[in-house]
Amino acid sequence: MKINLLKILVIIICFFSFKINAELVFEDNFPKNLQGVWSEDCQSEYQVFIISNNTSMWIDETYVGFNISKTSKVQDWVAYKWGELDVSYYYFLKKDGNQLLEITAPEEWDGIDYSFLNSSNYSSYEKCESIPSIYQIIYGEIISLMNSQIIETCNNDTNPSNCINETFSFLDVSKDNELSVAELTRAARIVIYFTFIDKKLEEDRDIGFATYTTTSLIFPALSKILIGNYDYDNSNTISLKEIYTDRIDTLDYQDLFKENLQGLDPGELRRLIENLDFLKSLMLN
Repeated sequence: MKINLLKILVIIICFFSFKINAELVFEDNFPKNLQGVWSEDCQSEYQVFIISNNTSMWIDETYVGFNISKTSKVQDWVAYKWGELDVSYYYFLKKDGNQLLEITAPEEWDGIDYSFLNSSNYSSYEKCESIPSIYQIIYGEIISLMNSQIIETCNNDTNPSNCINETFSFLDVSKDNELSVAELTRAARIVIYFTFIDKKLEEDRDIGFATYTTTSLIFPALSKILIGNYDYDNSNTISLKEIYTDRIDTLDYQDLFKENLQGLDPGELRRLIENLDFLKSLMLN
């Protein structure tokens, strides 16, 4: 009888051990000692790997990608998931002295076997003092988004108004509680980045970069039209109060905003912009 109970206990332990190893639970932010600017060669300034609280961004001469992910602890490694158009990759990070080591899980990884973490086949990055100037100029808005609290607030805060207020605060560069033409144009550059550039096929990204770089020329005119629809005090800017006018009592716009932000489909937004033939032609010519 004792032997049978022992066997049952062993089976139960093995079963739960299997379940723990089989599924990674991503619920932690990136550890502080992993956050920062990393590169294979900081001096060359051709590649950079940026890690913030719950986001990461990879930029080099051929690829630009932004990722939102929590992390999970596996042995002495920190695991995170990077989602592409049609597949997800699992990466594992850890500090080794002043170096950041990264290992990629094998293709068709079963989620159980972690023996590859003992491999010497890893990438190594050094800590950089700053982001290369050219990348800061081109992708400054996205990098600022990484350092903001928008993603954390809108994903985790149960009060939708906090998501709206945090988003408005991020867009309000001048901190005057109003959005100007320039601030709305800045918002457009961020939207266009995620719509046309991030994790896109090469031919799509060519269009995206053209659109991204010409937004500053085209969107100020559209921003003026947007402001003209809500600028009730003729300040040439818009406030949250003006945006909410005639709406807050008839519809829960706070919940609607949060749901749309979390479920934003870049493909639908892209098709909408592509349907604006006159705008597309101006951007590409």
